[in-house]
Parts: sequence; structure tokens; C-alpha cells
Amino acid sequence: MFTTLVALFRARSESSRQKLETENAALLIEQKIREAEQGHDTAKRSLAGLILRERQEDTALKALAARRQDMENRTRDALKAGMEELAGDGANALADLDNEHAARADALARTRAGARRLRLLLEKTERRLTDLRQGLITARALEDERRGGTALQGSLGGLGALMEGEAVLKRALAAPNTGDFADILDDINADLSGDDLVDRMAVQGFGAAVKARGDDILKRIRAGTDTEQPAAHPA
Repeated sequence: MFTTLVALFRARSESSRQKLETENAALLIEQKIREAEQGHDTAKRSLAGLILRERQEDTALKALAARRQDMENRTRDALKAGMEELAGDGANALADLDNEHAARADALARTRAGARRLRLLLEKTERRLTDLRQGLITARALEDERRGGTALQGSLGGLGALMEGEAVLKRALAAPNTGDFADILDDINADLSGDDLVDRMAVQGFGAAVKARGDDILKRIRAGTDTEQPAAHPA
């Protein structure tokens, strides 16, 4: 049981790490590029040092070769002159120069080999850095796309709310008018009570109206006005 829990914890931790890494890919790549560039610059300085040493060793070897040639000429002249002892000293000096030449030539070969390997490594690193920089552009684009997707989801959520609001408004507009409903209800009640029939008969002149009507009031006012008109003055 404990082993299972540990495995689940590790799996979730790894999943969380991968998710976090994916969400911050551009930031992580930028950091790794900076670290790689620092190491790359250090390697460049090392290569520059090797190239400088190579040039110095090559210059020293050329100078050594010139000294050896000069000593060999002098030793040969001493032998021709019969000066055996001086020629022997010259030969010993030539042996020392040969040993020094061999040591310097070996050092130069090692330096050149090291510089060559480091140059190849730098070229590979430069290509990989270029690829990583281009990958960073892609990672940034993906992050922008991901943020755009999040914004789109928010927009879709807002669109959903807008559609729901429109549906509510449509239902509200389609609902019956309460005033119309009250009028219809009054008409029904009038029909059921017979008031409507009484009103219709009163309109035709059969009996008095149950309800006061504007036309009737207007007729009464007109009739009163005609009755109250003053008599004409005698001539």
C-alpha cells in the first residue's frame, strides 16, 4: 500500500512538473540558452588560448630550426678545420636542440589537435544553439496561441451568457401582457354576469346603461347647453 502511494505521489509530481514546464517552456528555454551561451563563450576563449599557444609554439619551432641549422653549419666548419673538440661541443649542442625540437613539436601537435577538437565542438554547439533559438520562437508562438485559446474560451463563455440573456428576453417579450389579460378577464366576467348584454341593449336605446359612457355624458352636456342659451334681445 505504501509503495503504491509513493508511486502515485511520484507520478503526480512528475505530471505537475511536466505541466509546469510546458506552460513555461519559453521562459525555461531562454534560461537554458543563456546558460549554454555562457559555456559557449568560455569554450571560445579556451579555443582562442589554444590558437595563441599554437602560434607561439610554431614560432618557437621555426626559431629553433634556424638555430639548429646555424649550429650544424658551424660544427661542420669546425670539423673541416680539424678542431675535433670544438666540433664535439657543437654536436652536443645539436643534440640538445634536437631534443628541444622534438618536445616542442609534440606540444605543438597536441595543441593543434586540442584546438581542432574544440573548434568542432564549438561548431556543433553553435548549430544547436541556433536550433534552440529558433525553437524559442516556436515556443513563444505556441504560448501566444495557448493564451489566445484561453481568451477564446473566455469569449465563448461570454457568448454563452449573451445567448442565454437573449433567450430570456425572447421569452419575456413572448409572455402575455397582464393588462390585456385583465381586459379579457373583465370581458369574460361581463359575459357571464349578463352585464355585457345589458350594455349592448342600452346602446340600442333599450333601457339605461349600467356603466357611464363618455358619449352619453357628452350628449347630456350638449343638451344642457342648448337649454341654457339666452333669449334674443328685442329689436
